[in-house]
Amino acid sequence: MVQNDLSRVRKHFRTKISPYLGKLVKNYETIAKQFLPSKEELAPFGTDTPFEEGKDNQGIYGLERIYEDRAVLTPYFECSAYCRYCFKKTRTLAGDAKRMSDQNIEEAIGTIAADRRIKTVLITGGDPLIDPELLFRVLDKVVGIPHVNCIRVGTRNILFAPDKVTDEIAHRLAQYNYVDPFHSERSKNLSVGLSINCVEELRPEVITAVRKLIQTGITVRGQVALLKGVNDSARAMRNLMEAFLRIGMVPYYLFHCMPVIGTRHFRTSVKKGQNILEEMQALSGSLAPTYVFVTRVGKIRLMHNTPLDYVAIDGQRFIKTVTPYKAGEFFEYSGRKSLPPLYEINDDGYIVSHYLDGEDNE
Repeated sequence: MVQNDLSRVRKHFRTKISPYLGKLVKNYETIAKQFLPSKEELAPFGTDTPFEEGKDNQGIYGLERIYEDRAVLTPYFECSAYCRYCFKKTRTLAGDAKRMSDQNIEEAIGTIAADRRIKTVLITGGDPLIDPELLFRVLDKVVGIPHVNCIRVGTRNILFAPDKVTDEIAHRLAQYNYVDPFHSERSKNLSVGLSINCVEELRPEVITAVRKLIQTGITVRGQVALLKGVNDSARAMRNLMEAFLRIGMVPYYLFHCMPVIGTRHFRTSVKKGQNILEEMQALSGSLAPTYVFVTRVGKIRLMHNTPLDYVAIDGQRFIKTVTPYKAGEFFEYSGRKSLPPLYEINDDGYIVSHYLDGEDNE
């Protein structure tokens, strides 16, 4: 790589690797590809805006909502390492280390508490496990909302700094779980969504940290980004799902890599993900994650045989989809007054999306 190219990449996209991760990138190409800057990031492609149209919802920093039954809170916008494929990777977003203020938290909790349709709150980032005390302050508020029964904590910090998952942290998180067998509607469930993309990331230290959570009764779900050259084969995906199950993790989402600036070299076609699922059809259903691509109005779930409607726009291939989301509800939840570019409303009031597809080398 020409040094000048590398300097340009670092100038445009921040680079950060945690001490623990620094050891892994030296030994595993699949991990290094995810975190070390590459001149391929300079290829003109994609969008530099985040896929969180509801961020700063109702003027409240850290609150996001685009769905009827769930809301997202981002208490701390920082990570211990920066994934090169991250949909928040643009320099104005990654690493701004902004926190929700006490006022932001109170306003967000008030908004969620006022709408009984919200049953699930996802606490994400950045990474909430970087600042556990802030996370616990938010959790103390969320758990007090009667109609919120499910709390999900999204993290990758267990990979970046597994030693930070102490016994104390695990037990404190477990305290938010409560089951009332006589009045199940009063029960609370806290789970952790852990982003792991290849078996090489499941080192003994990471597995030990995961087991600390599981042994306290916390469900840990594995979330995976489909990445070219990292896990884009049925064999790699099967190995990863089997590894999840061996250590007690539940396979959850398989995300198609989003069309963000600087990620073209990571993106397979959506069909490639379907082909991987097709090859795994004969295996146990417990190995099958839910495959999705994320549009600006919400997730689109795919089966291995879901038909794809391709359209060409300015020489690029898009997948046209009638989403399950009604425009009126999207405007209500997100606080927006218009749809993003390349989105429209059909005669039945549903949003039609155009998702930029990826490319395969085959």
